[in-house]
Amino acid sequence: MSKCRRLLVLLAVLAVAAAVVSVILWHDRRIDSDAILAHSILKDKTFGVTVQQIETDGMKAYLLEEHSNPIVAVSFMFDNSGSAYEPENKQGLTALLSEMLLNGAGEYEALQFKDIGEEYGIKLGFDASDDDFNGYLQMPKDNLNMGVKLFTAALYKPHFTLDYIAIVKKQLQTAIRNRLERPEGVLGDKFSEIIFAGHPYARPAIGKPETVDGLNRGDLVDFMRKHFTKSNLIIGIAGDIDAKETERLIRDLFGRLPRQFSEKTPDEYKIESSGATHYIDRVAPQAITAFITRGTHRNSADFYPLYVANHIFGGAGLNSRISKVIREEKGLTYGIYTYLSNKKSAVMLSGGYASTPENFENARQLLLQQWHQMAQKGVTAEELQQAKDSLIASHNLRFASTVGIADMLVAMQQYNLGADFLEKRNDYIRNLDLNEVNEAAAKYYAAEPDFVVIGALKTTEKGEK
Repeated sequence: MSKCRRLLVLLAVLAVAAAVVSVILWHDRRIDSDAILAHSILKDKTFGVTVQQIETDGMKAYLLEEHSNPIVAVSFMFDNSGSAYEPENKQGLTALLSEMLLNGAGEYEALQFKDIGEEYGIKLGFDASDDDFNGYLQMPKDNLNMGVKLFTAALYKPHFTLDYIAIVKKQLQTAIRNRLERPEGVLGDKFSEIIFAGHPYARPAIGKPETVDGLNRGDLVDFMRKHFTKSNLIIGIAGDIDAKETERLIRDLFGRLPRQFSEKTPDEYKIESSGATHYIDRVAPQAITAFITRGTHRNSADFYPLYVANHIFGGAGLNSRISKVIREEKGLTYGIYTYLSNKKSAVMLSGGYASTPENFENARQLLLQQWHQMAQKGVTAEELQQAKDSLIASHNLRFASTVGIADMLVAMQQYNLGADFLEKRNDYIRNLDLNEVNEAAAKYYAAEPDFVVIGALKTTEKGEK
């Protein structure tokens, strides 16, 4: 058996074990999942992993069969249907919709809908990002029919009662107020407003008090009619289900959706950082910052070289360069990190840290020193090998649940990675050479990031407090 195949087997074992744990935890959340996995008869089980593409009734899904545990998970996404696609005066609409879909549907009132889900071990949820409206459904195989019944009630027959709309709108208003009372909430909103000025990404995803207040039932119905269609639907299915059953499940869940979708994607927003610092004038017990420069698209040839460079620089948690220097050696921050972000209309290399106001500027100067060093000298062969080993091993953790696998199957389609991505992914990491990674480091760390800061002592251009 090849190393790649053995890894895939391990991924499946982890997923199965986690699914077993999740079933037990529905009844007793105090159970030690690690102990269960250690003593599970599944821990040494081996089986193949093949992602199948299933097509039916104009819809497509990726399927990963795993029959050792009687769990079925469905993850789905309506592309181009997130908060960036809300009308300007309807901000918060997708946040409201994601909650209202679970507050009564079909023959079930709100509390009954939730009680039935708990009784049958069915997990159902909806959420919205900037770009997409997504959701998941997970159930024991024996309760598949009830899962379909609850899901289709929510998708096709939501009650959207005026009383519950009013309740959820008040909850959103409270969440908005709470967000604006917390420094990190203010920073998040101001960061988007400054970095994405003039673009829909600049708007707070949860909405504003005045826009949420104006939302109504007609807005919910209209958004679903325009955005919930077969042509912008992406589906991932994992677990105890075969191809024929999957075809039927897809039709049962999504077959009544309209076919056409015509929403225009917002124009791409190019991040061009210049080392600017934007201060938010607010006293806070600690200084918090978010910083950003340009990144690269998921299908770019630069993606994996930059992905590994970022892992070494700031993506490896406490083992990253900047964490070792700024947190461990100097003690200037509570935590510091960087990550790659791939929105549909913007690609970014982002990061953040928190410190005392007095330590903020010293921490930033060390960060920039490490930033410049990354651009000029890149990484060492030893760092590269350690990063490869870590990224290959930790990839297994992304498959610790059946829903997690279904989510990955959606992402594989979203980014056009191909049905064979799970077999190839670790080779993408393993086959990188030092020159590729250092060329990406030189390219993407050349420009200094822009900072948005709250709670820091403002400095002059000369760095004086």
